[in-house]
Amino acid sequence: MGIEKDIEFKVGRRLYDGTIRLSVHPPQLVQLSVCYKSERASSVMLTHDQVQTLMKALASLEQSIGTANEPSEDWDSNERRLDDSPDENSRKTA
Repeated sequence: MGIEKDIEFKVGRRLYDGTIRLSVHPPQLVQLSVCYKSERASSVMLTHDQVQTLMKALASLEQSIGTANEPSEDWDSNERRLDDSPDENSRKTA
């Protein structure tokens, strides 16, 4: 039996937007799950090549958005997430 590893983190700018979870399924698959407001929106299995393609695409997009950490006025609300620290539901396991 292989080692499973899960990484889960919050996404979005508001407190309750959602989470992304990545789970390794040996020998060669990664499951990517997206949850929105505590409901699973989608889940897909990725091969090693697809993970590499996704990483390159994200790196390319990251360059387009810059490094600004300040939210725009559109997101300036009382439910806006103030930091990226994990809450009690976010976890990283090995």
